[in-house]
Amino acid sequence: MDQGTDHRPFGSVLSEAVSQFASLMRLDLRLLEAEMRAKTSTIVSSGACGVAAAMFFVLAAFALVQFLILAMIHFGVGAMFACLIVGAVLIGAGVLSLYLAKRALIGWTITPVETVNQVRTDLAALKQGLRYGSTQQ
Repeated sequence: MDQGTDHRPFGSVLSEAVSQFASLMRLDLRLLEAEMRAKTSTIVSSGACGVAAAMFFVLAAFALVQFLILAMIHFGVGAMFACLIVGAVLIGAGVLSLYLAKRALIGWTITPVETVNQVRTDLAALKQGLRYGSTQQ
C-alpha cells in the first residue's frame, strides 16, 4: 500500500535539495543586492541634502550670532557678557539637536531585514525537505 511517498535514493534527494538550495541562495543574493541598493540611494541622497543644509545653517548661524551679540551690546549689555549668553544658548541648541537626531534614528537599521528573513525561511524549508526525504519538483 503506497501512500504517495517518494522512494527515491537519498543521494538523488540530497542532490536535488542542494540544487534548490543553490537556486534559493542566488535569489536571496539578488534580493539582498536590490534591498541594499535602495537603502544606499536613500542614504546618499539624504546625506547630500544634509551636507548642503548644514553649510547654509553654518553661514546663517555666523550672521545671526554676530547680530545677536551686536544687538545686546547696542542695548547696553557688556560685550563679553553678550558673547557668553549667545554661546550658552548655542550650546543648548546643539545639545537639543543631537538629542533629536539620536531619537530620529531609533529603530532604523541598515540590516537587510527582508533578505535575512528570506534566508531563514529558505533554510527552514530545506531542513524540513531533508528531514522528510523529499523536495518539491
